[in-house]
Amino acid sequence: MTPARLALCALAATLTLSVATAARAADVKRRGGQAEMMLGGSLCIPSRAGCKSTDELVGRTMPSFGMGFTLGFRPIRALMIGAAYNVGFFNADYQTANSDAYRASYQNSFFAVIRGILPLWRIDLGLEIGPGFSRQVFNARGGVLGYDRQYSQGFALKTAPSIDFFVTRRVFLGAKVDFIWNFHREVCTAEGGSKLCLKKDDNDQASVHQMIVGFHLGTTF
Repeated sequence: MTPARLALCALAATLTLSVATAARAADVKRRGGQAEMMLGGSLCIPSRAGCKSTDELVGRTMPSFGMGFTLGFRPIRALMIGAAYNVGFFNADYQTANSDAYRASYQNSFFAVIRGILPLWRIDLGLEIGPGFSRQVFNARGGVLGYDRQYSQGFALKTAPSIDFFVTRRVFLGAKVDFIWNFHREVCTAEGGSKLCLKKDDNDQASVHQMIVGFHLGTTF
């Protein structure tokens, strides 16, 4: 056998082995139950209010901590349905003439979710959408703004792209971005045991929307 033929045979054997190895490596479990956790940061998205200075307050809503949990089921490789919970904090750093305006501020959200998935080898490319409920609270410092807290609650919608890589047959790591759009229609201010709620015609009444971005960890079972 000539050297050229030997080289071609060696190349063909190498390609065959590579394809077989890749096929074995891509043997991951993509059906059944799926549990996920996300850890990262929470960012403000302007809504009824902005994320920076106003006529009354000087400052901005800076990034803070955010996380999320999802429990779902994949009837087929390309689809997951389930339920999700998110919590994200707002670092509302606003100043009045006398003091910081806010102390701890946060948003809790619950969603029913459906995720379309494009499975490529060990990679899952996902796009998630889900209707749900969110409650947003901004706690004021006592005596600074004339109320103890401002809050709103009601319908919310989550949209979330994700990318994950299966490091074992069942465990995956990746990144995810949850965009949480609030449509509460009613904002309340509370002081002591009394509260005042204002409802308007438009559906964009939460103070701000929220984005939670972070590392994504999960497993199928």
